[in-house]
Amino acid sequence: MAKTTTLYIEDAAIKVLVNNGKKVEKWASAPLEAGLVIDGLIQDETKVSEEIKSLFSREKIPSGRVIAAMSGLKSIFRIISLPAVPKNILDEAIKNEANRVIPTPMDQNYLSYQVLPSAQGEVKVFIVAHPKNTTDSVIKTINKAGLRLEVLDIAPLALCRCANLEKVIIVSNWLDNVDIAVIIGRIPEVIRSLSLPVESQSVAERISTIAEELNRTITFYNSSHAESPLDESVPVLVSGELANEQDSWSSLLDELSNQISSLPSPFIAGEGFDPSVFIVNMGMALRALPAGTEHQNSLININAMPGFYKPKGTSLASILVPTVIVLLVGGLVWGWFYIDDMKQKNNVLEPQVQEQEATLIQKRAELSALNSQIAETQKSLDATDPVVTALNDMLWDMYQGREAITGDYKAIYNLHSSNIALSTIDFDGESITVTGYGLTKTAVLEYAGILRGSNRWLEVVVISMDKILTEDPNMPIYSFNFLLK
Repeated sequence: MAKTTTLYIEDAAIKVLVNNGKKVEKWASAPLEAGLVIDGLIQDETKVSEEIKSLFSREKIPSGRVIAAMSGLKSIFRIISLPAVPKNILDEAIKNEANRVIPTPMDQNYLSYQVLPSAQGEVKVFIVAHPKNTTDSVIKTINKAGLRLEVLDIAPLALCRCANLEKVIIVSNWLDNVDIAVIIGRIPEVIRSLSLPVESQSVAERISTIAEELNRTITFYNSSHAESPLDESVPVLVSGELANEQDSWSSLLDELSNQISSLPSPFIAGEGFDPSVFIVNMGMALRALPAGTEHQNSLININAMPGFYKPKGTSLASILVPTVIVLLVGGLVWGWFYIDDMKQKNNVLEPQVQEQEATLIQKRAELSALNSQIAETQKSLDATDPVVTALNDMLWDMYQGREAITGDYKAIYNLHSSNIALSTIDFDGESITVTGYGLTKTAVLEYAGILRGSNRWLEVVVISMDKILTEDPNMPIYSFNFLLK
């Protein structure tokens, strides 16, 4: 089985792992100076690439193909549902829907996606909008280090791949980075990546902050999946620094009674290997292994590397054309010697040579006629330019109309706080209906006030606001229905 080398560039360290199948053969890390990488964005590509070269040289790791991961910070993960459309327009349909549901400008992000198993008549798609500046900095740094990047993963997706369970909650942290994921049916339904102010927090304070974010994530999921909420039967798996702080696990769960344990290592390794340190590397390596029926790992295997960065494959034409040219040239040279030899031996062949020359003249005339036809065709194509221009103008007008509606959708999403969970946003051509849940009545009314203050709509009407009891009577939530005109 071929070996796989994985590389993860964190804010404070570079981590590399080499595996052969499910056996870890080599692992190593190197610290980075503060400020070289900030929230996953590489500030000095040259210095970081030199650190990578030194690490590979020191550990005698070949500088060949690698799988790498970028941080999940500022990336947005969504599952969208589309009506069944022809394959030739599926890509455009996904991009249009992503532009509607992603709250940040798409010109600042790359879009990666994976089509999921779907019911008849619909197409479910897992999409990721990841920042261009972070993506570009990671790819350029790896190229400068003399490595060949085959796949660009995203850290929380690699993390999800390590959990061999259909339904699970994952919490992982390393220094100031925290990833929380809710996996249902082997699909990450919710992923949150955030950064903590480590310098100003003690360990207890950080655990408290992570516990709040975990509770907020579960509440958010349950509010939008009332028919199948997360209950105490769903296990919680921890990794990173949390895996070595078992005394804090009870504080992490707070009032939850879910079973909690360390995320088990999917690989076998020698003495001294700490799987919690290299869990993202192992998640990357899993994508290179064949899937078995006993596996319940995450189904998401997105390659976040933009197409123009991907190495160009060798086409059949690039192989055949030079070969044919060599054969033709060789044939012509051989033919010339052959004819010359035969002419010397027998002048009877002279008429045949003249006949071949006449055929060559005829072929040249046919080629000239074809060139004339090509020129006429080009003139016809030039005549269609005004039609193309008119169609482009029509498309631009349609785009501007769509942008106005998209702006309303993004404003509705961007203006809601973490205490609000949106369920539906419906536009009937004249007004917009917004439904969702709030953790408090005050949060719902504040959200309505913020929408009014945005001055995008003439009216923001609270149609209804109903109190809904949860499993904890002291923590009700409030459903709401707004009408925006």
